Amino acid sequence: MEFLVFFLGAVLLLLGKGIYDKYTFDKKELVRLRAKFGTVSPEEYTDAKLQSMKAFYEEIKRDACDVDEITWSDLDMDELFMVINNTESAVGEEYLYAMLHQPEFSVEELLERERLISFFGAEEEKRLKIQLALRRIGKNRRFSVFACMKFMKDIKRESNLLHYLPGVFTLISVGILFVNVPVGVISLIVSIQYGFFSYFKRKGELDAYLSTISSLVLLLFSTEEIAGCNIPEIERYTEKMKQLNLHFDKFKKNFWIIGSKKPTGDILDSLMMYVRMLLHLDLIKFNRMLLIYDRYEDELVELYKTAGYLDALCSVASFRALMGDYCVPELIPQKVPVFEAKELYHPMLSKPVKNSISTEKSVLLTGSNASGKSTFLKAVAINALLAQTIHTVMADSYRATLFQVVSSMSLRDNLQGSESYFIVEIKSLKRMFEASQTPVCTLCFVDEVLRGTNTIERIAASREVLAGLNGQSVLIFAATHDIELTYLLERQFDNYHFEETVTDREVTFDYQLKAGRASSRNAIKLLGMLGYPQEIIARAENTAGHFLATGEWK
Repeated sequence: MEFLVFFLGAVLLLLGKGIYDKYTFDKKELVRLRAKFGTVSPEEYTDAKLQSMKAFYEEIKRDACDVDEITWSDLDMDELFMVINNTESAVGEEYLYAMLHQPEFSVEELLERERLISFFGAEEEKRLKIQLALRRIGKNRRFSVFACMKFMKDIKRESNLLHYLPGVFTLISVGILFVNVPVGVISLIVSIQYGFFSYFKRKGELDAYLSTISSLVLLLFSTEEIAGCNIPEIERYTEKMKQLNLHFDKFKKNFWIIGSKKPTGDILDSLMMYVRMLLHLDLIKFNRMLLIYDRYEDELVELYKTAGYLDALCSVASFRALMGDYCVPELIPQKVPVFEAKELYHPMLSKPVKNSISTEKSVLLTGSNASGKSTFLKAVAINALLAQTIHTVMADSYRATLFQVVSSMSLRDNLQGSESYFIVEIKSLKRMFEASQTPVCTLCFVDEVLRGTNTIERIAASREVLAGLNGQSVLIFAATHDIELTYLLERQFDNYHFEETVTDREVTFDYQLKAGRASSRNAIKLLGMLGYPQEIIARAENTAGHFLATGEWK
């Protein structure tokens, strides 16, 4: 009797603790959400996790106009994604990752994103309600939710009969206890062992999918909660959520059998874990849910997209609060390229130098190493991409044509494919010619054109490649050390440069964009700064001067 009282007291204590945890969960989460808005998320992403996050993007990938792998790598977009990403759910971060790969060419859609981003930034209490609901979905660090959704088609469907047996055997064993205790104990032990063995065998096969099905149910509860918030500014999305959720009443029913409505779980969930193992309740429920999933997969994908879209744009609002210094772009749907930006800067630099440029012609950049050419190219490319994805630009003002963005900047030898740097480079440049055939304007970025070959052929080929690529709907930003190109292409390209100041003791850079071609010849002066013999420096200056005067090397 005393043992029974103790047992019931322990159960009541655990129940009370569970109820208290549920009560305090939302309160703690609201404090956390307020604190993290406008900050960089501390989450770390391994290469494997970033790779898994591509699943949703791969599903919606377009044949043209998306940011390809070379451009994504050139612009260090994984790092920028991690700064922008302050999402609350796996579906949100996967959607944001895909969004950054796909420049939008509908001004109407971009204005809708702007409306929502501005709303999330201005209306904290309403945003917090949405984020709190999205937080219930949680984040899966091992698998992509979307990938697992698709892989669920491959799961072998099975009868639940085998999963009813452990429960039946356990009940029979309990009954035997009242008749013959020793036999009942042995029977109960055998039943439990059989139940656990068969449970873990099947659960091991379904582990990723059970986690996914939990995420999907949490997605349903989350979207149902968002719809119940009655926020007029997102009514078109909440109405869609309500209609889609109608198909999943049985899917959600008795979800406690599989998992908690909270991503973190609690003590009650720990107790339920043992009940599941003994009676296979989660496996039985899972098999029933598969039947509903097979019927309404498309509707579930639409809920995934809707929740992911809202979560991604909440994250963009946080990114704007983090950066502070940004503008809303003015985007022009026309076939003739235009690019105007005032005080534009690179979002990943702690102390960026801002630059302004306005051009309807392609641009050729000259200047020494480390003077700022590559950083400027990346700043322009990244902001052009952000303008058409998250409708946010790091500048005082930005006005430009709707572009697809293609770059060839940080190439390497392809050792596995036995390709030299030059072969990799010309293949990369060929992508730009293919991209220019699409019906939208193309913004190209090239850092050191054809650096993988000798000077004579580099200059001759670079001139023809850049002139051939430069078309009516193409705008090129190219950096080069070859001053000859600035003369050969001066009718087609505007010339700009960066320069440094060299004194007897140091070299300094102001990183300011200047009109015209570079005129300084400081590379030889740097030899003197680093202690090279004066006779070498004198001969080098003499040789360079002779070439500039005669066009011939002596």
